[in-house]
Amino acid sequence: MNGKPWTDAEIWQFIALYPDMENSKLARKFGRTTGSINTAAGVLGVHKSAEYCSSLAWRSRLPIVGRPWRFPRGHVPANKGSRRPGWFAGRMRETQFKKGHFPVNRDPDFYVLGALRVNSDGYIDMRVSFEPGAKGWRGLHRILWEDAHGPIPPGHIVSFKDGDRLNVELRNLALVSFADNLRRNSLHNYPKPLASTIQLLGALKRTLNRRHRDEEQNPRPA
Repeated sequence: MNGKPWTDAEIWQFIALYPDMENSKLARKFGRTTGSINTAAGVLGVHKSAEYCSSLAWRSRLPIVGRPWRFPRGHVPANKGSRRPGWFAGRMRETQFKKGHFPVNRDPDFYVLGALRVNSDGYIDMRVSFEPGAKGWRGLHRILWEDAHGPIPPGHIVSFKDGDRLNVELRNLALVSFADNLRRNSLHNYPKPLASTIQLLGALKRTLNRRHRDEEQNPRPA
C-alpha cells in the first residue's frame, strides 16, 4: 500500500493526528509505511507537538541499539575487489530478464489486451497495446465514446455527467470543449477562501502522490 494516493479526508485527518501520535500508529491507521508517514509530514509541513517531544525525552538516555556492531567510518569490506566464482564480463547480461518479460508471480489476466485498471487519477484504463513505444493504456470512457460516436474532435474531452469517473456507461458520457470544461470547473465559482484552500490541498495531494510514486519506483535500501 506504499504508493496509494492520499484522499482529501486522509490529509485533513493526518494533519490533525500527526502532532501527538506515534508514527508507527499513524502508519497502521492509514495503512502505510512509516517512511510514507515521514514523507507526508515533510510535504505537509507538520511537526510533533512540544508535549509529544517532551514525553520522549527519556529515550535519549538509552543506549543506541546496534552501535557496537556497526562498521566504523572508513571500513573496507573484506571482499572488496574480489569477483564471484565463475563471473566474467558479459555473463550477467546473458541471464538478465529480457524486455517485455512478465514476472511469474503477477496476475496473468492483467497482462492481456482488454485488461482494466483504475489509474492514479481515478479513471478506468484499458490495455490496448504491448508494442514497444506505443501507448499501452487508454481511458475506457474515451474508447466507449469513440466506438459509439467516432473520433473525439480536437479541443474536446469526454466528461462524466454525474461527476463519477468510474461510471463509464455511455449515457453518462458527454462531449465538451476545453473552454466549457474550464468554465465548469473554474475556481472562480467558489468563494475566495474556499478556492485558495482547494488549490492548496490539490497541490499537496499532487506532491504527496508524486513522492509515493517515486519511492515505489526507487525504493530506499533496507
